[in-house]
Amino acid sequence: MDFRTLQLRLIAHIKARVRNGEVTERNLARLSGISQPHIHNVLKGARVLSAESADLIVRCLRVDLLDLLAEGEESENWGKIGREMQPCRTVPFLDGSIGPGHPFPAGSTAEGYPFLAADLDGIESPVAARLAPDPRMADLAGDDSVALLDRSEAQRQDPDEESYYAADLGGESVVRRVRRAARSLYLLGRNTGEDPHGWQCVSLSDRSLLEIIRGRVRLVVRRF
Repeated sequence: MDFRTLQLRLIAHIKARVRNGEVTERNLARLSGISQPHIHNVLKGARVLSAESADLIVRCLRVDLLDLLAEGEESENWGKIGREMQPCRTVPFLDGSIGPGHPFPAGSTAEGYPFLAADLDGIESPVAARLAPDPRMADLAGDDSVALLDRSEAQRQDPDEESYYAADLGGESVVRRVRRAARSLYLLGRNTGEDPHGWQCVSLSDRSLLEIIRGRVRLVVRRF
């Protein structure tokens, strides 16, 4: 094994712990003395992790280097890290946030978010979207949430009632489950349940389904 392989395994280990909520970029920066922007850029692959910085992180997170060396170990912990070591692919962000009070973003930016390649399997037109706070989606959407959207027409034309979709309401955007009626589209938040009185009705008389449903939510993660 060369040093670069060990370094990549350490980065994968850090990303796994960030995703699992065990540590945040801010806390890691405070504990290690490394700047938060540098840690962020290392985790998304835009900067190199130096040996000195790697040593600081190993010490403050109490990483056992034997775990990183033990390629092929069948323990549950190694399996979790191994999944995080899959190839990543950066997906562009929409230029804006999705949520109440925010118009649906008109385009994308040069900035991207790294998803595991396996998470992108079968997605024809992926894009990342920041989710603004939403009282009806309180346990899903927030300032630190990023959604992976599938913008393919096939996913939008025939919505699944159990999935979540990014909807453009004209001047405002939301993430909701949807139910389609003859001339209307009903939007359901996570806290509305099966009571139709809590559903938001959107007319399909002057806008097509594809104009309203802009993407299917395939995954929501907490931002690094």
